[in-house]
Amino acid sequence: ALLGEFLGERGRLRDLLKDEAAVSGAVHRLYGDAGFDEGASQAALDAEACAEGRFDRAALRRAATALESGSATDAAKSAKIAGWLAAGDAARAAGLDAYADAFLKADRQPFARLATQKAIGELPGLPEILGREAERLADLFDRKKALGVTQRSAALARLGAAVHQGYEAEKRRRAVVDFDDLILMAEDLLTRKAATEWVLYKLDGGIDHILVDEAQDTSPQQWRLVEAIAREFFAGAGAERAPAEDGLPGPPRTVFAVGDVKQSSFSFQGADPVVFGRVREGFRERVQAAGEDWSPVDLDVSFRSVQQVLDAVDSSFADGPAQDGVVGDGVVGDGAPLRHTAWRQGQGGMVELWPVIAPADADEPAPWTPPDIDAEAASPTEALAQRIARQVREWLAGSSGPVWDRSGGEPVQRRPRAGDIMILVRRRDALVEALIRALKDAGIAVAGTDRMVLTEQLAVMDVLAVADFLLLPEDDLTLATVLKGPLFGFDDDRLFELAHGRRRASLWSRLRAADDAESKAAAERLSALLATVDYTPPYELLKAILTGDAPPTGRERFWGRLGPDAIEPLEELLNLALDYQRDHPPSLQGFLHWLRRREVETRRDMESVPDAVRIMTVHGAKGLQAPIVILPDTVRVPKRADRLLWPATPGGGAAATAAGLPLIAPSDADADSRTAGFKDDAKEAGRQEYNRLLYVAMTRAQDA
Repeated sequence: ALLGEFLGERGRLRDLLKDEAAVSGAVHRLYGDAGFDEGASQAALDAEACAEGRFDRAALRRAATALESGSATDAAKSAKIAGWLAAGDAARAAGLDAYADAFLKADRQPFARLATQKAIGELPGLPEILGREAERLADLFDRKKALGVTQRSAALARLGAAVHQGYEAEKRRRAVVDFDDLILMAEDLLTRKAATEWVLYKLDGGIDHILVDEAQDTSPQQWRLVEAIAREFFAGAGAERAPAEDGLPGPPRTVFAVGDVKQSSFSFQGADPVVFGRVREGFRERVQAAGEDWSPVDLDVSFRSVQQVLDAVDSSFADGPAQDGVVGDGVVGDGAPLRHTAWRQGQGGMVELWPVIAPADADEPAPWTPPDIDAEAASPTEALAQRIARQVREWLAGSSGPVWDRSGGEPVQRRPRAGDIMILVRRRDALVEALIRALKDAGIAVAGTDRMVLTEQLAVMDVLAVADFLLLPEDDLTLATVLKGPLFGFDDDRLFELAHGRRRASLWSRLRAADDAESKAAAERLSALLATVDYTPPYELLKAILTGDAPPTGRERFWGRLGPDAIEPLEELLNLALDYQRDHPPSLQGFLHWLRRREVETRRDMESVPDAVRIMTVHGAKGLQAPIVILPDTVRVPKRADRLLWPATPGGGAAATAAGLPLIAPSDADADSRTAGFKDDAKEAGRQEYNRLLYVAMTRAQDA
């Protein structure tokens, strides 16, 4: 994961990773940036700190004598100090950690109180002597942490460079490019190549207008493309268009950027609100310097939400930490509070704040009492899911509700439908599974999640179990799984009759020997598939499993057992089988290995789902809306997931260190004071993005 995050920054690091000389130079600068030589080591730092003359021997000896007359703790410190002073240089370095325990806490920060009043009475200057040594030792351990950070960061750079160079070589060998390459090569073409001026000249003659959509989520590399193309728009002759055929002046050149920085939440793709603001200011200066019109437009009128929803948004970000990243700091220029106005005047809305569900204290049952399992009481997650399902069922069963029908002329309130409801979460976790389960149990149509790992879908797992059986019919457990699955629907009793008492006989042989109609039909269907498995490509074989000869087909059985949600993953499975056999030998075993190694994640178009409740992440819901939005996942503290630390530069925004390389500190305990500051910056950026995500989530709601 760390290496993946590092290589995801190729646009920022490519010049530093291109060859060994570039990597060595970057690593050299990384050490220099931290104040070390490349040959520095922890042992050398210890030896230097313990060398004669690096500490005040006479003062420490007086301190040890004074501590002897203090408390038992003072006496123990005295013994440690005296023993360390009496040792030679090498022994002092070896015993440094134990010596430091007399001055520093476990986090290697000085004790607030280094001696008792009784010992201080013997030597009034004792606190100053001990304090100076404590500060010296704390600085030493901070330097050791800094060296550890530098060494780990350099090691990651070297490893990342090796992987990067191998990846680039493999792409050249195959003559392919990836998405990042398209951006970087286009940037090179417009900024770095010898033909850049000619390319810009040719573009300049054909481009009148630049439109940047979702500008708040545009990465720095993409902004550089926009700036390169627009370079001549507002400069010299480039600002004047040649006359048209009728002799009239040509159209003015324009740039139109649409973006709400309050909704910037794609930092994992490089989006940075600070860069957004810097680019906006750059364009403003160039446009105004050219004497053209600059027209900033405030995004304070909502065409989506009713006023009650907007008032809730405004009050949520009115003051305190909630404002960070949403109000002020160039987000709302003058730091003024949010003030949204609804275009939909005269239509009422609803905002409900539900109490937090806390874990209940479980009573200890009396011995031998049969357990009374209550699904709602099992966990706060289950209780919340059940409560949401009850509320949705009430809405759907009511005569009217908090939804406005604007399909006719005059808006009228109507009863909600399942498709009017969208549930937004921060992460796809146990809450999502509990919600889907609770809604289905309540008989409510639910579209599932916006993303799914294909091999974790029940329908796909059942089909893959059939494929596993076809490769190894002697695998009794797999065959039992197949027989209990939707294709055959054996119950426990029927399966027990087949399996029990078979001694060494396989379950497959027992199935073929059984004389009941259900078992015969299953044996015939599986035998027909087995007869073709050795020469049928994966796509055709999977299609045969899902269609079959006689109704109900496999697809119909899956629909009946698992509902309509089962069909989409099965269709995607067939598509992947087709993709696989275009590029690989059409082997079933090869396809299964390829599929399970890839852990394919598919993204669903939630706008096209039928009338069903949608459950999505806030990121996935950007650009979407719903009459009713439920936010059940709002009380967890945000945690910044970034493993790389990019110190902020004076110009603003996350940038590389002077060396150009990021820093890594696996835990807070590994971070020196400088790196800890960078970690705090990253955490603050995470809190700000958390606030912006909440803003995005709340503004998806139209009516409630």
